[in-house]
Amino acid sequence: MRIKTLLISTCLIMSGCVPHISDSVEELAETTVKKSNEKPVVERARKTEAELAAVTALAGKWSVVRKQGQKPCALQLKTAQFGKNYSASSVCSGRPNVWAWNTKEDALVLYDHRSEVIGSFHKNEVGSWKEAKAGGDPALRLIRHGQ
Repeated sequence: MRIKTLLISTCLIMSGCVPHISDSVEELAETTVKKSNEKPVVERARKTEAELAAVTALAGKWSVVRKQGQKPCALQLKTAQFGKNYSASSVCSGRPNVWAWNTKEDALVLYDHRSEVIGSFHKNEVGSWKEAKAGGDPALRLIRHGQ
């Protein structure tokens, strides 16, 4: 078997299909294992101090309130990175759970586990956050705990 492998490798190297690395199969396997064990480098966008301050200000415990009389959902916005967004956790029934959040322009956007938008909220002049719905009353409101 070793002779067959050596002959095939030699033919491929001579024809120019494969660069010559080593005569040793063990050395070739070791190089491949080293490459597969290297940790990938993930570049993250650098945030400005203003962006970090805004994220820190919004992080914390919130309630997602629906219509009058319905039970609110518990929501926690965190400052840890979750892909391009920040991580979040929620306990809600009826809507997908929130896995991530971020700010876009003047909106607070909530995402599910597939990074699809669940809801988008805008801050009004009173200081509360209401769901951004085109042509109608907002169905959801965000209320910060401790306010």
